[in-house]
Amino acid sequence: MKTMKKLAFILAIFITGCTSVMKLDQQKAKDLVEALEQKINSGDYAGTTQYYDEVMNRNQTPEQRAENFRKLRAAVGDFVSMECTSIKNGTDENDMPCVNLVYKIKHTKINTIESFTVIRNEGGYKVSVHDIIQG
Repeated sequence: MKTMKKLAFILAIFITGCTSVMKLDQQKAKDLVEALEQKINSGDYAGTTQYYDEVMNRNQTPEQRAENFRKLRAAVGDFVSMECTSIKNGTDENDMPCVNLVYKIKHTKINTIESFTVIRNEGGYKVSVHDIIQG
């Protein structure tokens, strides 16, 4: 009976440890997203590639991304402020751990709601999804 209790205890510790290793650090994910937003707002669009994962970078060249951000800035105006309204650990479409963040971003013309999915990729945290809607 003692052996079963020890085994159950060890198994519980192992499962708890695996779960905490799998979860991503929400603060690191938030820091990454806010650094990305600073790059975008400063107009350093080429510098944004370091924040996106390889799939995002493969699907859009730095030139295409820069042009899209220029068009976005023309439509929404200059950055005023941002507020994180939601941050949750979850899993992405590949069932890998991720952090999902939602920001309300105020601009001089119109506001946006931007959602991000942050994953562990290429030895660090990267944005794998960045959606922008009018808010």
